[in-house]
Amino acid sequence: METQVINSFFRECLSLPWKPNSQDNPEHENQVEELLIKHGLKYVAQPNGIQNSPDFYVFHNGKQYSVECKSSKGHHPTYNGGLPKPGSIYIFSSKKYNKTTVYFADDVVKKSKRELFSCLIEEINDVLKKYQSLPEWQNDERGFNFYIRNMFTQSGGRAKTDYFEHKDKTICEESVLNAVY
Repeated sequence: METQVINSFFRECLSLPWKPNSQDNPEHENQVEELLIKHGLKYVAQPNGIQNSPDFYVFHNGKQYSVECKSSKGHHPTYNGGLPKPGSIYIFSSKKYNKTTVYFADDVVKKSKRELFSCLIEEINDVLKKYQSLPEWQNDERGFNFYIRNMFTQSGGRAKTDYFEHKDKTICEESVLNAVY
């Protein structure tokens, strides 16, 4: 029975209703934290600060799980400047469906796509460095400079972006449930 505690936690996460999650009012994170406590799981909240992933390190049977909470009014989360972190488990709550789903980051962003993004970012940064090395750039008397901010989005219509109607939703959930014991 002890080995099923974390599995039961994630199964119960699937029944959570939508809650908003903002820096000022992290209701979704709070309801997940309440479930961690209810299931008697050991965890550390915001181990890397409130602006950095994950929201929780959860410890069970000698393993550490990185858990990130996402909430959206729509059918997919916003990741802003960072891709879903490899190895992390996401608990995503949607107002549109008033439902929650769980998935591994690796199931929504494949390794091959991560490698393409990495190459792209490296090439873009090389171009920026080339321009920043020019005398005209460096001699700007007002100190203007430029930085690149990575922004990852999802596109291709709801068949690709809807986390609740996606053809692999059940596979993604089962991937988490089968991995956590």
